[in-house]
Parts: sequence; C-alpha cells; structure tokens
Amino acid sequence: MTEQEVVNYDRFGIELEERKNKTKGETLKMIYDEDYFLKDKPEWLKDLFRKVDGFCIGVQTGVKRTILTTYIRYTHRGKMFCKIKVKRDNLKIYLRLEYAKLEQKPEFIRDYTPVAKQTWIELSITENDLLKNETIISDVTRVLIKKSFERILKNPNLSRFPTFGKKAVTPNFITPTKFKLDMEISTDGFVQFGIRIHKSQAPKILEKLLE
Repeated sequence: MTEQEVVNYDRFGIELEERKNKTKGETLKMIYDEDYFLKDKPEWLKDLFRKVDGFCIGVQTGVKRTILTTYIRYTHRGKMFCKIKVKRDNLKIYLRLEYAKLEQKPEFIRDYTPVAKQTWIELSITENDLLKNETIISDVTRVLIKKSFERILKNPNLSRFPTFGKKAVTPNFITPTKFKLDMEISTDGFVQFGIRIHKSQAPKILEKLLE
C-alpha cells in the first residue's frame, strides 16, 4: 500500500469502508474494533496505542472515535484532528499541524503535507524510540494532539472530510452524475460489483468490457 493510500480520507473512501460493515443477503459482515487492530501486536505497541488513544479521547468532551478497516480516526463535530494506524513495528499518528511551525522537530516527526496534499504531520514511533526516552515522546505526542485539536476548532473553514493524496477518479467513459457502484463481499470469498448507469452510457460500458 502506498503512502497516499494510507491517508486517503476522501468522502468516497470513507463511505466505502463504512459500508463494508453492513450485511446484505449472504454478505460477510466484517467487524473492526480495537482487538482487530491490536491482534498479534507486541505489548509495548498495545500500551502505546492505548495511551495515545486516551490522549485523543480525553482532549475534550465530544470527541468521537471511529474504527475503520485500515485506521482509526478521531473527530470533533465531524472534523478530524487525528488518525492512527497500527503497524507491526510502529505506531503512526497523523495530526493537522504545520511542520514548519513546530517548536521542536524530533526525528520521529516529519512533514506529511507533500504526501497528503494538505497540512499534516506524521509521528512514527518505534520501540527503540520509546527506549531512548519514553517520557519526552509521550509529552510531545500529548501536546501535539492538543494543538491539532485546537487548530480544527479555530479554523472553521477546514473541510469536515479532507481529501488526501490522489482523488477518487471516475472512468472517463462514464458521466459522473449517472454512475453508481455497489460492492458486496460474499462468504465464499468472491467480490461482486454492481454498476447502475443511465441507458445512454450502456454502449460505452459494453465496449470497454469487450475490449
């Protein structure tokens, strides 16, 4: 998975991931929870996640945590201020801050704006980082999470569902206003796609399928 896919929060991507949890007919219902993300992870990583998770939820009353297929997002009134991805050997935290304005720039923090195409920073924390100075890393992470939260409160013009990286692209042979795609994951391991289009688009679709 590319870095741009990691931060693909556009509206289409969010709705697609949330629809995966719905059951239709013989569709397999996928359950994503904390156990799913922490399964087979080392204890130090589980402890770190729970600590950061506590920072996010406790920053202010009203914070909502949503667990999706590949990441966990934290929002307040629909605006995301943090996203966490649990890897096998590190924890990645994405915050809505400007890297150039950070007072301190430890090695585990980098500017993620070039990848996200919006203002974000990435914290990538490993076990080795914690062994060097867990207290400092914990304090820095907590402060930055709070600053990210405060930034979304002070900037009402920030989009509720920001687009990162590459935008979802509709095939050029389909008129966007006449296109609808449904996907079902069945218990037999197969994926079924259903496309609803206007009849005027049918010849183009058939032509592409038969190429």
